[in-house]
Amino acid sequence: MSVQVQPYKKFKMPFNYVQVVIAGFGAVVTSIFVFFVSDAAGASMQFSGGLFEQLTVQEIVGYTMLPFLILGFITIVVGRFRPGFCKVAQWVGVAVAVISAISAVMFATDVASAIGFVIINLVVGASWYLAVNYSNKKYNEMA
Repeated sequence: MSVQVQPYKKFKMPFNYVQVVIAGFGAVVTSIFVFFVSDAAGASMQFSGGLFEQLTVQEIVGYTMLPFLILGFITIVVGRFRPGFCKVAQWVGVAVAVISAISAVMFATDVASAIGFVIINLVVGASWYLAVNYSNKKYNEMA
């Protein structure tokens, strides 16, 4: 009888940070486009409560890129030690975006603004998911 030894999987890199930064930039550009389309459609882009009263382009850039940069860095640091964390991180990001979309609908002052907020949040969640998912697949190859 012979003992079969499973091949040792060596991961090159669990996460590609540059790809997440590019996806964050794409999410910002798309969100700004949705913002201006919503504004042209008559949305006031105002909230009845929360951190700010009216959504501006600067807030879209800040509230989109900052989480991409910080959470992307955290994912790469933790992912180096536990490559399976990347799979969890991609779904946590989507969950946060969906919860944010729900809260934005609750505080939007009009329907057009609520639709714009939901689309912006879904674009950000989808960008995060695709960036982490693709990066995780591409770099978790057997060496």
